[in-house]
Amino acid sequence: MKNSSKKIKISVIAVVSFLVLITIAFFSYWAFAVSNIKKFSVLEPQKMQLPGNFIKLRGADIYYTENKAKINDDGSMKAPAVNIILVHGLGGGAFTYRYNTGALADAGFNVYAIDLKGFGYSERALESDYSHAEQAEILLEFMEKKGIEKAIVAGHSMGGKIALIAYDKKPEKFDKIILIDSAGLEGTVGLENSAPIYSGALPQAVVDILYYNLFLNSQRFKSFLSSAFYDEGYFTEEVISYYLEPFKVKNTNLVYRHILKGNAPYDIKRVLESIDIPVLIIWGNNDQWINVEHAHAFNTYIKGSQLEIINGAGHVPMEEKAGVFNDIVIPFLE
Repeated sequence: MKNSSKKIKISVIAVVSFLVLITIAFFSYWAFAVSNIKKFSVLEPQKMQLPGNFIKLRGADIYYTENKAKINDDGSMKAPAVNIILVHGLGGGAFTYRYNTGALADAGFNVYAIDLKGFGYSERALESDYSHAEQAEILLEFMEKKGIEKAIVAGHSMGGKIALIAYDKKPEKFDKIILIDSAGLEGTVGLENSAPIYSGALPQAVVDILYYNLFLNSQRFKSFLSSAFYDEGYFTEEVISYYLEPFKVKNTNLVYRHILKGNAPYDIKRVLESIDIPVLIIWGNNDQWINVEHAHAFNTYIKGSQLEIINGAGHVPMEEKAGVFNDIVIPFLE
């Protein structure tokens, strides 16, 4: 009996010792990751000379770009110019529309592209609400403060879901909707196996370690980001820099724990079935992040919607196939 008790005691001590060592190793690695992140995340957007502007929305400084409708040589222009607002996806920013804003402005539209709170060059407000519903409120307040009574809103990936939530809140503010490889139908009947590209909330330590291993490791970051694109020739160091630079903004790692909570349940299917304005759905046929099956599901749920599949494009067709994208969008806007 004594030998048995002794063995149990030794086993317990061994297990406890192992757990203590694992805990020490984990928190030591976390401290190492945080120290490196602090050296990496040093940008302060408000102090940088950027081509866009900042506007205070729901307590945060939100960055946006504005391209007014081009005036013809004879001084004429489409009157009144139609407003279009471009909303990016998770990990993106206004920069994802850099090949579209000029073409749309040249076609006679007032074009706005915003960085949602915590993204791009917008403020990293600590302990703030980063839910999709809150981001939708930011979009609506942007329209209010810019004096935009109605607009066409285009949303990419997560931005598509946010645009739909904003429509659900104030449908009278929308003229038309453009959904680009949109999130929102993950887990819907028939799409159960289509996993969302972002989900759940994580402890800060886990977020920091993931952040360190993904964004401070250039090879891992390239590998991860490349899966969003189909054309290997398009995926250059310049493209990589556009996506990586915002992650160098101070406190980005701290807000991502809250950003990941944004994937709260919202009955998007109900919203889709209620839409009574024109909707254009655009999808890359080689999207590895949100399968093209979702495009057909959106098209089924939205009565009278227009579906356009762009060949040779992945999750970001407005970048990879900008010319094709613009040629599809401009006639829809007119």
